[in-house]
Amino acid sequence: MKLLARPQDDLLWNIEGTPSCFEFDLGLNDPYFPLEDELHFNALAAALTRFSTEVWPRFPDAKAILYRGSANFSAHFLWSESQEANFKLWKEERPPGNEAHLKRLFCAEAFVTYFQMLAHKLPDEMPITLILETKETGTLAETLQLLSPERFEHFHVESLQFQSNIGVCFPPDSECSNAVLQELDALMKSLPSFKPVYETHLTEQWDGLDEIYVLKNALTERGKRKLKGFEAAGGKVKFGAEGFEPPTYWSQTSRASQTALYPDRLEH
Repeated sequence: MKLLARPQDDLLWNIEGTPSCFEFDLGLNDPYFPLEDELHFNALAAALTRFSTEVWPRFPDAKAILYRGSANFSAHFLWSESQEANFKLWKEERPPGNEAHLKRLFCAEAFVTYFQMLAHKLPDEMPITLILETKETGTLAETLQLLSPERFEHFHVESLQFQSNIGVCFPPDSECSNAVLQELDALMKSLPSFKPVYETHLTEQWDGLDEIYVLKNALTERGKRKLKGFEAAGGKVKFGAEGFEPPTYWSQTSRASQTALYPDRLEH
C-alpha cells in the first residue's frame, strides 16, 4: 500500500484491509532532491515517526519500501558547493576511474546516508527495501559495483537477478579501478552464465556456487582467506576465463607458490 508522505501531503492515510507492505512516497526520486535541506528532512522524518507510532502497531508484520527509482542518483543530483567539495575529497581516496561512474558512486552513498537517517524513524523490527532500477548506470561491471551490498548493507535491495552456479567475485571499492572494472566486464562476457558475489560478503553468498572466478590483481588478503574456505568446502576458485585469461585453479596457484618457496619439495 502506497502512503503519500511528502512535506505537502496531509498524512490522512486511509488504510484498508491488512497490508503486508507499505510503500512510502517521500519524493526521494524527484529531480534535484534537497538532501541538505534540514526543514525538508524534518518534515519527512515527522511523517515516518507518525507512521511508526500510529500505523505500524496495527500491522507489526508489515514490510516497508522506502525508495523505488533509478540507482543512478547522479542523474538529477543537486550539486551544491559543499557537495562539490565533498566529492573532490571523496575522489582522492578512490582508485582512478571514469568520472561519470565515480559521480554515480558518490551520489549513491550520499543518498544511502540519507536513507539511513530516515530509516531511524521507522521501527527497528521493520524490514526496509529499496527497489533500484539500473537504467543509465554504466557498464555491467560498473552497475554491479554500484549495487554492492556493502554500500546498501542496512537495506534489502531488489534489482538485477542472476541465477548460476558460477560466481564472479567483485573486489572491494578500494580495488575497483577503471582497469579492474574493464577486466570484470570482459570476464563476465566470456562466461555462459554467472552470479555476482562480493568479496566483503563472500562467505554469505557462496551457497549454491560450484566455482568462483576472481581477478588476481584485485584480490585482498582477506579475500584470499575466504576463497580458501570456499575451496575447503568443495568449491573451485579460478582466475580469469577462457578467451580472457587462461583459467587457473586456486589449488594450482597455491601449489606453484609453495614450489617457488620450497623447491626441494618438488616430486621426482
